Amino acid sequence: MLPRLLCEELCSLNPLTDRLTFSVIWKLSPEGKILSEWFGRTVICSCIKMSYGHAQSMIEAPDKHFSAEELPPCSPDHSIHEIQEAILNLNNIAKQLRAQRFEGGALQLTQLKLSFTLDKESSMPQGCYVYQYQDSNKLVEEFMLLANMAAAHQIYRTYPELAILRRHPPPQSKMVDDLQEFCDQMGLDIDFSTSGGLHRSLNEDLGNDKYAAARKEVLTHMCSRAMQMASYFCTGALKDENSFSHYALNVPLYTHFTSPIRRYVDVIVHRLLAASLNCGPQLSLSVEEVHKLASYCNDRKTASKRVQELSSELFFALFVKECGPLDSEAMVMGVLDQSFDVLVLRYGVQKRIYCNSLEGLKAVHFCKVGKRPEMTLVWETGDHSKESIQQISIFTLLNVQLMADGAPMKYSVVLKRPSAL
Repeated sequence: MLPRLLCEELCSLNPLTDRLTFSVIWKLSPEGKILSEWFGRTVICSCIKMSYGHAQSMIEAPDKHFSAEELPPCSPDHSIHEIQEAILNLNNIAKQLRAQRFEGGALQLTQLKLSFTLDKESSMPQGCYVYQYQDSNKLVEEFMLLANMAAAHQIYRTYPELAILRRHPPPQSKMVDDLQEFCDQMGLDIDFSTSGGLHRSLNEDLGNDKYAAARKEVLTHMCSRAMQMASYFCTGALKDENSFSHYALNVPLYTHFTSPIRRYVDVIVHRLLAASLNCGPQLSLSVEEVHKLASYCNDRKTASKRVQELSSELFFALFVKECGPLDSEAMVMGVLDQSFDVLVLRYGVQKRIYCNSLEGLKAVHFCKVGKRPEMTLVWETGDHSKESIQQISIFTLLNVQLMADGAPMKYSVVLKRPSAL
């Protein structure tokens, strides 16, 4: 969505081109221990511009000798072997950093993300797939997190009243208590006491059948609903330092530094960082002004997240219209008195099914057993003396069909009645 001139040329680390940058440079041990740290303005002349796919292929085939034809243009000053060695070393350190983060109590609630292939002429979706988060993505993520944490400590050390940081409060206790009770009823041993305990619980064995990943996705979604939103804040406007912390990352200080091209907060952090190092002008901002900036950035962040979700829904609706109707298995992830939510397993999308839209449905019975919601669907049959009963609860597997809706750019998920299974 950013102009190509900005994101692909002026602000991109293109090969054999000097770029002015702001860097955090560490000396790290092979185990990921920080031996030294340096901040400053730098000039980077990149030797190659690789995609996640290129890096992933090197990680997956560490002993392979890659030819020049398999990669983008490379600087003659650096061999392909040298580049591959650097990626493998970075990946090994990233794995150490990641393991230490989760051992130290971090939490990651990763949910499925839908991606689309577009027609070259019309730019309309012609296919979709669940995006695969691979080691090359994790490599970049670990060093990005390390840089953001380092920047947070540096600006807070220098400007304890003016630093703009990102906090993530603990989850809402009432929702956690309800979820804990539900999990206990379902026989799920989930530890909600800490972020690290929750992460370990969600990554332990939820069965070894082909639906284990789906159960984890449903449970992750339920846990996400109990979470509060992360937000930017001015340290001078929030006096209690204990409330600065980031629950999911389990760190005392965090900010955003790595993406000034697409986030205004990062621009402010760069200015604070430059001033703290005496390589940029001092900021003439008050606590109130930084607080207003943080609030504005929170509003923009929320709006952009919603637009991203709506964009994905729109593209998927267009895909269903062009390629539907589409059949898939689905797993129930929430039950209300007259509707239920499902995770469509083939495409990773979530959709609500309303009982009053189901043809041939005779009656709906809803009840709660403790915190566990249950629904009974009574279907009509050809034989008026008989009824077809279908039980619906969380984790129930269903067969559904996705089809274009009467409304423009919308789609519906329809439950297949038991006789049609």
